[in-house]
Amino acid sequence: MMMSEALVAYSWQMSQWQDMQRLIDSGRLPHALLLAGPESIGKLRFAKALAAYLLCESPSQFAACGQCRSCHFQLDGSNPDYREISPDEGKRQIGIDQVRSLQRFSAQRAHRDGGRKLVVIYPAEAMNIFTANALLKTLEEPTSNTVLILISHSSSQLLATIRSRCVQFRFGIPDAGLVESWLKDYVGDQNLVKTLLAESGGRPLAAKKIFEEDGLALLQSFDSALSALFTGQKTPLNLADELLDKDILQVLDWWCTRLMDLSRHQLAAQSMVAKSWLEFTSVPPRFVMDTLQRGLELRSSFGRGVALNKRLVLEALFIEWMALCRRSAAR
Repeated sequence: MMMSEALVAYSWQMSQWQDMQRLIDSGRLPHALLLAGPESIGKLRFAKALAAYLLCESPSQFAACGQCRSCHFQLDGSNPDYREISPDEGKRQIGIDQVRSLQRFSAQRAHRDGGRKLVVIYPAEAMNIFTANALLKTLEEPTSNTVLILISHSSSQLLATIRSRCVQFRFGIPDAGLVESWLKDYVGDQNLVKTLLAESGGRPLAAKKIFEEDGLALLQSFDSALSALFTGQKTPLNLADELLDKDILQVLDWWCTRLMDLSRHQLAAQSMVAKSWLEFTSVPPRFVMDTLQRGLELRSSFGRGVALNKRLVLEALFIEWMALCRRSAAR
């Protein structure tokens, strides 16, 4: 019987999986784990595979069996000993009632005698201070049979008291060789694979999403619009208005990825993914980094559901950027 992908971690996560296996085998599995690293590299898949493994009645060394009753429940989303907590549809924040329901779930016995209960919370930074404090209560008073798995794209935004009560596993941008092999199964063309990974900053799931949603054309349209701003064909207000109907997270991902690419070109002479951005190489590297930091902060704020005025944010970004470009050109 072929193992379902949903029960197995990605190939580029074997190092973290082996570290986790050693904890489990030695009986030192903590009651709370924090899986931290960039978005779209597969942390949720890892968490689900780990949950399935811990709930499985007959796990192997590397994965859940995929055949027992618990695995069948896990695959069809009906396992009574498993919960996922994430923002409700249409929202960007986890509600306090969702976390309070976790406290009730933790207090219950597992349905399988001697078994565990698993809770996956993602993204963990999508909690306001009240929700985070409610979660902290559960972390401070853990039950012996419940394991919490927090997933964070930006763990520095979590309360220090939450981080301190979790054993943290770091996930970085995965090895290009493993990722290219995986992505080629979906894409087929090796050159396109390299382009997609370059556009996504090496994040495999982001690269796959770009491919599936014809995202390359959208990114090129963003680049063209910014070039028109640089040449005076558009104003910052025009450009902000043009991008207003786009997903703000998608726009900020493009913005930050391009700035990182520009910074690498300036500091390490790496080739640029978007050649049109070569016209911005005169902007001093420290200003590029400052602009990037601002973009990342905005991306994080929108991702957490902070109520910001989208139009004003975009206008300010482009006005400030053009001011930097003009000052640099005047030197």
